[in-house]
Amino acid sequence: MLLNKILLLTGASSGIGMALLEYFKDKVTYLITSNRKELLNSFPSPLPPTNWEHLPKDLTVEANVESLFQYIADQYGKLDILINCVGASLFSHPIEEFPMDEFDRVIAVNLRSAFLLTKYAIKLMKGNGELGGNIVHFVSSSAKTIAPGKAPYGIAKAGLARLIQYAASECGPFNIKVNGISPTYVFTPRHEREIEKMMQTGKLRDEIVKEIISHQALPKLLYPKDLIEVTELLATTQCITGQIYNCCLGEILFY
Repeated sequence: MLLNKILLLTGASSGIGMALLEYFKDKVTYLITSNRKELLNSFPSPLPPTNWEHLPKDLTVEANVESLFQYIADQYGKLDILINCVGASLFSHPIEEFPMDEFDRVIAVNLRSAFLLTKYAIKLMKGNGELGGNIVHFVSSSAKTIAPGKAPYGIAKAGLARLIQYAASECGPFNIKVNGISPTYVFTPRHEREIEKMMQTGKLRDEIVKEIISHQALPKLLYPKDLIEVTELLATTQCITGQIYNCCLGEILFY
């Protein structure tokens, strides 16, 4: 189902995005990645594939996003799939102490970038005619649960969930499917560093991990590779749109 498909994957420099990069590189005809960092030296395979191109850009800036999609249109002629993994909680403060410049940064990284990517993906995918396209955003269980000190992050991800529904409604007539994946705590290298910081308070790693997964129905750790299957489903579906899949091991049992 991915044959002859052109895929744009954003936020591929680590964690979930890097796992998806490694998986999809052998599945699609052309794979374009974009985020602020260069990727060549951190590519997961010994040799980068010949069908891959990385375009480092700050995707919170509209001119950068517009130029990214114009480049894809000029060089590849179309875009079939957008998978957006851009996002980070970045800062932790109570609401009354949250600096507004940090608030603005969290909203920009997690919501503004997603809005811009959706906006320009729709413009380009409309050119595919009845073939349409697929847009997949990574949300977070923080859109529905409470993460202490992370109010702007939860707010941004809740906004992203609503963006997915609005975009799906507007794009339906053009066969553009827009969906989301909402994972709980994913054990990536970045999250492992967070755990190491928690351990400095004297807690053992096992205690911290047990607390992290305590609200899950399935008492196990969630890794980036565990999200590949559902990502491929939503990247290729012809009948699902406007949905957010709670991939959170039962942390959220209803929507």
